[in-house]
Amino acid sequence: MKEAVIGLGGNIEPRAFYLTMARFLLRERVGELLRASSVVETESWGFEAPPFLNQVVVVRTALEPLALLDTLQAIERALGRKQKSVVVNGVPQYHSRTIDLDILDYDHQVYSDERLILPHPKIHERDFVMQALQELQITIS
Repeated sequence: MKEAVIGLGGNIEPRAFYLTMARFLLRERVGELLRASSVVETESWGFEAPPFLNQVVVVRTALEPLALLDTLQAIERALGRKQKSVVVNGVPQYHSRTIDLDILDYDHQVYSDERLILPHPKIHERDFVMQALQELQITIS
């Protein structure tokens, strides 16, 4: 079993409901929820939109990184996520979403392919993630 650190966020109402359902589905489909940070409200990042609710959780899972990614994307779709962010001419195009689930760290492993980079490359750019990691006493290099 491995420990994965997952970021949760969403800005389409009812935001708190989607976070609650995401945690429920993580327990059901991914594994044991070991710890969860406080839920915080943040301004949208990279585009103009209503504020997000964000949280970081730690799960124990038997899923390998790509299987975990596939499962998280299935949870996003189950909770009504319509489109993923894409890069157009080198510029990220972000969208409002019911839920976004990002693997921030997977058992302190370094991994990279066309679908997934671990640890998440933008951790240090997002204050709410850094604050949640500090709250949970997690260090990610």
